[in-house]
Amino acid sequence: MAPASSELTRIRTTLSFDNRIAVCRYYELFHIGRKGTSGSVASYPNASGRAPAYHGPMDPIAPADSPDPIYAVPVDVAAFVDTFAQGPYHEPVPVNSWQEFQMFFGGFEATSEASYAVYLYFENGGEFAWVVRVPDPIESGPALMSASGERQASPGALADSLIGSTDARTGMHALRGLERKRPGTLAIPRAAELGAHGARVYTEALSLAAELGMFLLIDPPLLADTPEELLQWLRANPGLRDGNAALYYPRLYFPDALQHGRNRSFAPSGAVAGLLSWLDQERGVWQAPAGLHAALEAVTLTRELSAEEFGPLTHEGVNAIREFPGHGAVLWGARTLAGGSTSDPKWKYVPMRRLLLLLERSLSQGIRWTAFEPNGESLWMKVRAAAETFLVDLWRKGAMQGATATEAFFVHCGPTTMTQDDLDNGRLVLQVGIAVVKPAEFAILRITSWTSEARLNPA
Repeated sequence: MAPASSELTRIRTTLSFDNRIAVCRYYELFHIGRKGTSGSVASYPNASGRAPAYHGPMDPIAPADSPDPIYAVPVDVAAFVDTFAQGPYHEPVPVNSWQEFQMFFGGFEATSEASYAVYLYFENGGEFAWVVRVPDPIESGPALMSASGERQASPGALADSLIGSTDARTGMHALRGLERKRPGTLAIPRAAELGAHGARVYTEALSLAAELGMFLLIDPPLLADTPEELLQWLRANPGLRDGNAALYYPRLYFPDALQHGRNRSFAPSGAVAGLLSWLDQERGVWQAPAGLHAALEAVTLTRELSAEEFGPLTHEGVNAIREFPGHGAVLWGARTLAGGSTSDPKWKYVPMRRLLLLLERSLSQGIRWTAFEPNGESLWMKVRAAAETFLVDLWRKGAMQGATATEAFFVHCGPTTMTQDDLDNGRLVLQVGIAVVKPAEFAILRITSWTSEARLNPA
């Protein structure tokens, strides 16, 4: 089927493989109208974090020596970057619980927004996170004096510390190189306190998230007291209107243990990241993280939104958090920050962006074994078989529309997806199209790997 539009978006990233093989990945995303019925909701992924391969009469016939099945690589792991009371600098530390965080990083710290965000992450269903501690400039450099006479780091210096260096892998760039349980969500709540420098932090984080296949949660600025002030901030920073990021509003109240249980305002990204992780497990990454089932734990709202305020926020791609009797604080939107400026659903909706991230990760990792195979028909058949088996399982769980697997997805790998130059240089190109549950269209992913010819004929 030909695409309805010639427009496409291509994203290319490169991964190292065993320090010898480069695995290049491409997506090509098209709009193609599609009719079908949405599948039933099922728990996904399972407790092991993997989607078991479906074996049944709909399986493609694969060669006897076909590779291991492709497993889903979850995107429910969050990463947090901030200053903390203790812990190693510029080193991603795996944390499985709030108790482990307290052991490694010292628990709540008054100046560390992320220390509270990590607590709310686990309180709202998160099970695993990466935490990166960066130096507090107040400890090693010039500082400003607050009105009360306390030393404070300058916003610019703190922003530089949070960003760090790409080459040295410091700051947020310390997340580069993670292979095991790679983060799928990135949160840097401290940036919300830094004004214009905070926008600079988020701009750098967007580039990092796109490169590493993460989804960024941007927090509303601390000084944006009204929806109109928030929208003014967004208009002043148009580079943040990205389909790989979402913003939730308003900020949240949480009893601060360091202030004898008094309510204190906090950024919502930690609680939202935890809820996303929990919903991935309970309903599936393709389900919209919004509605009465998307209630936050342990928090209240710093302000309630009126109907007049709610409409403009939604129109601009800001996801409201609303209060409902008997449910508490509930996520009431699932748009990306590009949602206010695009009608393209692949960039407009949070569940579609995160499903595509999961598919791209899973397929890229699942075909790495092709680096050691000759690039020919036998290999292409194995790759198609593995991809089809993986997608059948997702379709049966409700991730795609269509009464049959043929209506739900397609898999192409062969002469139609590769040029002679690809074949000569050992590039394997896998093209996958899925009919997403909502809205109804095909999203096409183009996955490229290297075969043995690439090693035999280096450029």
